[in-house]
Amino acid sequence: MSSTEDNAPQPGDRLYQHSKRLQWGLAVMAWERDGKRAFQFEDGNMRVFTEAFYKFLEEVECPPDKTAKLLAKLGRAGGLGKGDGSEEYRLTFEEQRLVFLEQYPEAFSGDDWRNGHRGEGASRRLKRHRDAAAASAQELLSKEALEALTAAGDHAEVLRRVTEIVHATDLVTRAQAEPVAKAKPSPQLTAGIKDLLYGEGEYEPRFDEYCRLMLEAGRKQLSWPLASAIPALVQPNGHVAVRPTVLAMQAQWAYPRLRYSTKPEGRVYTRILNMSRTVRDTLTTADYSPKDLLDVYDFMLVTLRPAARKILDEIRHRMELESDGADDLVLTPSAPPAAEAKPEAGAEAAPEADASAAQEQPAKSDDDKSDGEGGSEPSAAAM
Repeated sequence: MSSTEDNAPQPGDRLYQHSKRLQWGLAVMAWERDGKRAFQFEDGNMRVFTEAFYKFLEEVECPPDKTAKLLAKLGRAGGLGKGDGSEEYRLTFEEQRLVFLEQYPEAFSGDDWRNGHRGEGASRRLKRHRDAAAASAQELLSKEALEALTAAGDHAEVLRRVTEIVHATDLVTRAQAEPVAKAKPSPQLTAGIKDLLYGEGEYEPRFDEYCRLMLEAGRKQLSWPLASAIPALVQPNGHVAVRPTVLAMQAQWAYPRLRYSTKPEGRVYTRILNMSRTVRDTLTTADYSPKDLLDVYDFMLVTLRPAARKILDEIRHRMELESDGADDLVLTPSAPPAAEAKPEAGAEAAPEADASAAQEQPAKSDDDKSDGEGGSEPSAAAM
């Protein structure tokens, strides 16, 4: 497996918006090469940005059904997945299982998974390593640690620890972590974090209060990844990290009536958690027992990200060939036993025609003076 972080942007996997050019609409990354990224925007233009200007492309969240349709629409416009004829990535649990085993033949118990995702035996910790992230979060935000810091009135240290945890994992991007990094410490926020993790009673109001307090402290709306990461790491058997871009696809069989909100809400989180438990229980029933809900999160990610679509297509093609072969075997006994079948004239398969190469449309680069608006807008690189 590549050492590339699973949360690193991949072509077609999430939606963006240019913070200075809202009129361009939402966008999807079409490609990345030579230190540049090309984005296909809703206004019909593809624009290329150098690394110094990636910061203007901010990840945005939409309801999963809208996200899936926009990803498909913009992906086709940007040259991703041409010719597949599908509006979105649809699959069953059996197909998802096969995609998983194609990448990890020994499932969760194999060295590839345990080393690559859990970080067992790793010489250095990577952001995708779940065991180290969970162990750190459980130590830094243990009930005893929070009680001691509360008694000492060291609320700044509580916030510093939360920031350290989210910055050390790929469950949250740097931009998504800003509300915590810029939040002002307070006794109320410390109490809200402690109640979220160790409080009693219904979880939904505790989750909502934590989000309200964090919004008040950071002056910026929380994303789902940020709102869910801390409980998912401190209590990985009881809580799940939320990645909005995979929710709609996973819900197709695990929770078909899932209703989602872009703003983190306790009642919606409960539905997402129930869906994740359904995936966990289905995997366990199929004799692929995940260690915790962090494994479930990564299972959804590696089987639903854009790179997995090609794997699924290959599996489906292979299954079709196997099915055709089985049909031939069933028909063989009906052939006359006394005579050898003679090849018919012209029965030899003709060589498959080469697919005509698709001409790549030249993308407009911000390094040039054009930004796709006929020069009427300043280029992103000029900002």
